[in-house]
Amino acid sequence: KIFPLHRSLWIFFLHQITEKLDDKNFLLWQQQIKPVIAALGLNYFVVTPQIPPQYLSDEDHDLHRINPLFLIKQKQDQFLLVWLQPMLSSSMLPRVLGSRHSYQVCDKIYAYFHHQMRTKARQLRPELRQTTLDNCSVFDFLSQIKVLIDALASVGDVQPIASTWMRF
Repeated sequence: KIFPLHRSLWIFFLHQITEKLDDKNFLLWQQQIKPVIAALGLNYFVVTPQIPPQYLSDEDHDLHRINPLFLIKQKQDQFLLVWLQPMLSSSMLPRVLGSRHSYQVCDKIYAYFHHQMRTKARQLRPELRQTTLDNCSVFDFLSQIKVLIDALASVGDVQPIASTWMRF
């Protein structure tokens, strides 16, 4: 059995993804695909890939007798790879060129967005700390802070909110 779920059920899940990944929607896209990958029982391909040996023994290698579990995992990996690629926008596809396995696609995507989000958070945190009341009304001041906090949250950086407020 290639997939733990009934075929019609995983086909239903595949049609639920509405966003193609681009430079601005990683968290939304990730929130959509993670449950599908988990429901299909394919987490081990993107978290810590465990690829079974192609051959179970030297004799199997000499006789070109491939491990059946290897074949199943290979098909699952390729299914996931084929499923992931169309969910990437044309601006994201070049970032995963050369990926032959689903974990490689995911690793490249996560590395790119981890860097992007850390960079953006580093830009926003000082701006938030330096926001002052000046000649603004309290409403305008709090609105400026809310915009910055929302921007931090949009890049996955929600932890600094409490520590930032403690400084005021």
